[in-house]
Amino acid sequence: MKIPEIIHEYLVSPPCNYHRQEGFGVMFDENQRDLKSLLGIRDSSAFFVTILLASGTGTNEAAMRAMSVLGKGLIIRNGFFGQRLVDQCTRTGIDHDVYDAPDDRPLDAKHLDEFLHHTTGKYKWAYFVSHETRATLKNPLEDIGRTLKSHGLVVGADCVSSAFAYKLSIEDAQLDLMVFTTSKALMAVPGLGMVLCRHTVMSSLKAAGKSEAYYLDLVGEYEKQKKEKAPRFGQPVELHAALRAACIHLTGVGIENHHRRIQSQMHELVSHLSTLGVNTLMEPKFRANVVVNFLLPSGLEYNEFQTLMAREGFYILYGIIEDPSMFQLCTMGDLTDFDIAGLKSAFNKVLRDRARAVA
Repeated sequence: MKIPEIIHEYLVSPPCNYHRQEGFGVMFDENQRDLKSLLGIRDSSAFFVTILLASGTGTNEAAMRAMSVLGKGLIIRNGFFGQRLVDQCTRTGIDHDVYDAPDDRPLDAKHLDEFLHHTTGKYKWAYFVSHETRATLKNPLEDIGRTLKSHGLVVGADCVSSAFAYKLSIEDAQLDLMVFTTSKALMAVPGLGMVLCRHTVMSSLKAAGKSEAYYLDLVGEYEKQKKEKAPRFGQPVELHAALRAACIHLTGVGIENHHRRIQSQMHELVSHLSTLGVNTLMEPKFRANVVVNFLLPSGLEYNEFQTLMAREGFYILYGIIEDPSMFQLCTMGDLTDFDIAGLKSAFNKVLRDRARAVA
């Protein structure tokens, strides 16, 4: 994913070179402040951003392991990444049940509410995916979160592909743990996973006892970072510097402008591809327009299409895994009008040339 130039600069020349230095603590505090501001948090004193050296998958696992000390959890599954949460819980022995919902439409919070009314007292926590990236499905974060909270559950959410990409009302959703990363719409470099932690819930998790996790001990990491402004174990200063640069960049651009740019560029690509006979998989009302799957013309499969696009200088991601009839586009990176024009030109050449060849 294309990243802003300031991030390259901070990677090469970070403001400090060791995570125990005073300068690291200053940078840590600045990132805390800016991340909560960019996420739209109104009461910043109620939350803390705990930073792990992990991917989004690893950070989700840390969050679920932390919550597991409370008792049985409920994993909400309506897509590929919901299934990954289930797999993680199963492999790590986390006590859980699964609530299944269709994977071709947003989760219905009313049906979830009905299910929870029939299982009162059975679950202590729940976890769900905000944006199912593989299917490009936008789940109703606020409705789901409020529904779960109304049944007295501690609520966690995977917001890796939605955070910073479009507006999330995190406090209205009553989330207790929210996972995001330095990649995706934040436009830093991959490597750090973050959890927006509600202080009151972290106190409850600490009181409930230690989880079996060691490296992925979210509560231990939270306690250490809150006290010392540094992680328990070594984390590359360069990644924290890149995070600092991303915060500076997005604060300067304005998060609302960033959201608008992502949306408008995707709308432009959707509109252009429709003129070439390439339509979207998901209905507009079901998607967030930050990552979109497109259906390839009949007779053209992903591997051939990707090879042709690569010759034009563009790597195109697959859509739903093992389905060769589609591809996926994302506008989360630091894309310019020139980038979008170049991509449209490449689509014109590849799709029109192939149509002529077939004819």
